[in-house]
Amino acid sequence: MALLGTSHVHFRDYHDLLARDPRVSAVVLPAAPDTGDRPAFGAASVREALRCADAAVITSTTAQHAQLLPHTVRAGVPTLVEKPLAATAGQTARLLPPPTAGGPTTTAMFLRCAPGLRRVRELLRQDVLGPLTAVRLGFAHTGLTDGVFTGEAAWMLDPAHGAAGALSDLGIHLIDLLLWLAPRRPLDVLDAQLRHRPGLPVEPAGTALLRWGGVPVTLHASWIGPRTGFTAHFAGRHGTVQVAGGSVTLRTGRTGTTWRHEPPQARAVLTAFLRQLGGRPAWQPPDHADIRRTASLLEEIAGVARHRR
Repeated sequence: MALLGTSHVHFRDYHDLLARDPRVSAVVLPAAPDTGDRPAFGAASVREALRCADAAVITSTTAQHAQLLPHTVRAGVPTLVEKPLAATAGQTARLLPPPTAGGPTTTAMFLRCAPGLRRVRELLRQDVLGPLTAVRLGFAHTGLTDGVFTGEAAWMLDPAHGAAGALSDLGIHLIDLLLWLAPRRPLDVLDAQLRHRPGLPVEPAGTALLRWGGVPVTLHASWIGPRTGFTAHFAGRHGTVQVAGGSVTLRTGRTGTTWRHEPPQARAVLTAFLRQLGGRPAWQPPDHADIRRTASLLEEIAGVARHRR
């Protein structure tokens, strides 16, 4: 397994998981010092890292994806890329390899791997809530105030390296979740608002209002809390489903049922990726249409928020 780049905040999670797996030998390729006049990764070093690799995980800055992904495609290895694939919808479309090129490429949308959200998906498929009337989704942590975006992860606050703020960083998971829960349901942007902080070039929090096949959906993402973790509320004509971390509560009429699961974990997507490589499908990874659609919706949300400002 080639780990390309060490700058992403989930690099350590992935590295530690691979180090504990006796079936896996990991080759880590850190970036060279950024001198501004040469690529952070030498082509020869990337080729060497991929020479014996069965698969690759790209955990670099977003801007470096354009340098690294073509190498994994040419090497023909399945590749898991940290999200977003690129900073804009246009760059995303250009960077996605043709479906017939090399090994499959996907992005690390780990909410698809969460047991609690798999249960929610099944409940919605069973139509236990009846027609949906409203949805609220939230994803937050206190990384900005806790110093997560320091050291190698400082690029997360710099648009020059592909950073775009909390609504892009965390909201991308919420949009992808909607696409996964109901692939054929239309999804449109109605409104968006970003929270600004003086001296910070990207927004640490944001809210978007979407229409999901006629159902109003509110998305909120934040790097500054105050609540942390993943939350969701699905309201329908016959009941509600409430998610808090790994806890899922279904209420219909006067009855309620709660299931306890592990909360969503970033490293779960790498576990699922490895199982898929071993011929044991464990998740439904985002396909290229999902990746393009998510990028377009994020760009539209950013445009609506700028216009509002």
